[in-house]
Amino acid sequence: MSYSMLSDQELTALLNEGDQLAFTEIYRKYWEKIYISAYRRLKDKEQCRDIVQNVFAALWERRAEVVIKGLSAYLHTAIRFQVIKYVTRKPQNSELTESFENLISSPIQTDNQLFEKEVIKLLNLYIAALPKKRKEIFLLYHVEGISTSQIAEKLGISQKTVQNQINTVNQALRVRLQNLLVILIISGFFINRP
Repeated sequence: MSYSMLSDQELTALLNEGDQLAFTEIYRKYWEKIYISAYRRLKDKEQCRDIVQNVFAALWERRAEVVIKGLSAYLHTAIRFQVIKYVTRKPQNSELTESFENLISSPIQTDNQLFEKEVIKLLNLYIAALPKKRKEIFLLYHVEGISTSQIAEKLGISQKTVQNQINTVNQALRVRLQNLLVILIISGFFINRP
């Protein structure tokens, strides 16, 4: 019997019975497709390989109990959730958060057209809600590019106070931007279904 000629339903039925050749055929048939799906979101080859391997390992481990109506949909959904789980647990390792980190650590600029409008809108709302002095420090540092010592001198406060205010804003902003990132990823996954 040639496993490559079997339908997804037949392969799934054989998988449920513990057929290793059926599992191998499913792996051969879908590995690249779900890898590409993960890579579109993470841009990290090694991490994507690990995530794909985890999805297939879980499929094999749960082969007897898993009920799969559509193999392609099942695997793509599994990879989506694994990517979301990875990004929410370790967002600092994801290339998707790089543009957000750049916004925090440098003047407000981004080349990423996909996120630019959402990020700028969020930044403007957040900056507008800051206390007056903190907003002034944030804008002087991030927008005008003035050093912390120059800001301290200009405002008549200690450099340590300036640094503390910038760190407070940066920390809060990172949390908000990471939450936005998760929302955008989830939206992108469900809008761009295979």
